[in-house]
Amino acid sequence: MGEECPLTMASHPEEIELKHWPVASHLNPGPLKTLLHKLGLEKQYPNKLTLRSLLEINKDSISDDAVDSLKAVPLYFLRKLLIVNADCRSCTCLPEDESSIDLYRDENPENNEVNLLDLITALFLCADSFLQQEMALKMSMCQFAVPLLLPPGTGSQSTLMLWALRAILKEWRPHALSESKGFEEGNIVFEQIPFISFVRLKDCSISKSQLLNHIFGQQIHNIFPHKDMDGGTAPRMISGGLVEACWYLPCGKSNGGGFPEPLTVANLRGDICASQAQFSFLTQVSTAIFIFLDSVDEDERKLLLSLGDMGSKLFLVVNSKGEESRNAETSVNEIMEAFKLKSNNKLIRRTNANLAKFSHSISKAINNILKESTSKISIESMSNKAIELEISVDECKTEASKSAAEEIVKGIGDQSCYAGPYPSQSTKYWNPRPRRLESMMRRTV
Repeated sequence: MGEECPLTMASHPEEIELKHWPVASHLNPGPLKTLLHKLGLEKQYPNKLTLRSLLEINKDSISDDAVDSLKAVPLYFLRKLLIVNADCRSCTCLPEDESSIDLYRDENPENNEVNLLDLITALFLCADSFLQQEMALKMSMCQFAVPLLLPPGTGSQSTLMLWALRAILKEWRPHALSESKGFEEGNIVFEQIPFISFVRLKDCSISKSQLLNHIFGQQIHNIFPHKDMDGGTAPRMISGGLVEACWYLPCGKSNGGGFPEPLTVANLRGDICASQAQFSFLTQVSTAIFIFLDSVDEDERKLLLSLGDMGSKLFLVVNSKGEESRNAETSVNEIMEAFKLKSNNKLIRRTNANLAKFSHSISKAINNILKESTSKISIESMSNKAIELEISVDECKTEASKSAAEEIVKGIGDQSCYAGPYPSQSTKYWNPRPRRLESMMRRTV
């Protein structure tokens, strides 16, 4: 990570604004304060948990003991994550004494587990900007989804995690390069690629995250946390409105299924009616947006109809549930007519279709989108749209900071003059090989 001195810099690009944020001890009673107390993170909020503190070597850093309390979960998770250990997500549940389990009484999970999404959200709210970037990088290396829009802490605005994602580099082989064995690489923040979003309306009975794992995780890897994972059944307290992102990267096997080009996959947690700012953002930046639903009430119908000109980017994923689905059919057809959607934009999961079978329908729809649409976007270019919708950006620059950066660059001038004197010195001392080494190499040839 380089020198330690940068870690003592301002913990956030907008340090001035952070000075007005209340510390956890001064928070009003609510889900955030309750969760921070539960995890022992009160003193770390906001943005006081540093990368430097986690890199220190002490008795806790070299211990590999299982967690024995929820207050030990955050540190255990982070230490496992920083060494790219994908098992870090299994620490959200405390071990149970099976001899004391009552088979006839429902246990309260809140006392011995924390929702994985809440844990990740709390850690990003408590981490400084350097630790946020390191966490996002290591989560991506573990093939986990990373936060794209972070829910608000004490404020009312979500945050676009642009700075946090800047360290993520990816390599892929488009189907067009499969014969030449070539590949492409780039910083994921700058890449202009299709952006596919998945959201749900109310409590849809289709497990959206499990379906996405089946499509993009090669059926064996959990990119997105879901209810059947450790910590998945614990109630969510602060992660509603979290938008996670992952990237599908082709490996050149055009006959092996998948998609021919890289794409960004976004997953909005919670009901779109409770996260309208995030939903509005996704509708404007997405190449296509899939809405999972069981039924459509009047208020929800009005919300969807208020989206404006969505063109053909809207796809309705309807779960067939007998009489209830027939009641929703009228509203769904009205929405399709309002947006002039084709029949292919309505995907119905029949009662006899399992997850594997239905995932093929979603994959087919995505492939059709990639063939017909030329819409592509980079994460960096989303910042202007986020500001328009009153979503903050974690590296939002003021005019003063921009002018200061320009002055620094102007003072550097011609960069070639800095490198001028050094090549000759390095050549003088390092270029000639030791004679003994050369003779040894000749004997081995």
